[in-house]
Amino acid sequence: MMIFRLAHRRDIDTYTALARSAQGWLQAQGLGQYVPAAHPEYLQSIHARVAQGTLYAVDEGSAPVAFFSLDNGPNPWWPVDGRPAVYLAGMVAARRGQGTGSRIIAWGMQQAAQRGHRRLRLDCHAGNNRLCAYYESQGFVLRGRIEQHPGYMGCMYERVLGSSVFE
Repeated sequence: MMIFRLAHRRDIDTYTALARSAQGWLQAQGLGQYVPAAHPEYLQSIHARVAQGTLYAVDEGSAPVAFFSLDNGPNPWWPVDGRPAVYLAGMVAARRGQGTGSRIIAWGMQQAAQRGHRRLRLDCHAGNNRLCAYYESQGFVLRGRIEQHPGYMGCMYERVLGSSVFE
């Protein structure tokens, strides 16, 4: 059984280790996707997310198997459109193909509803076609592409509560 909880300072080493593993796997696949939590310059931001209560851990048994953040405000590259949404970011998991991502998305949709929002938004590297297809298979709709950093294109996805058979 997976347990969702707020991440603590003691979880940061596990989160960054999972992120480094994910970064290595992406590189081995030939993908230029950047995993921020895998890099030391992002550590201050991770500490801030823990302090703000926006970084979550997913435990299975006695150990965290995934991490992600949920924010009520958009990342800098999401246009402000006046539509309340919850933003999912920084998702990393210890394993692939076990349904962890789907469960995180479902939990994120529940959190959006509890917060009075109808939308869950996320972004991903535009060059990762498998990840883009995965999000689309989870009921997300592409809302745009944007250059998040020089030469680094991202896709912005949104899922509206009640818009999918997955709920």
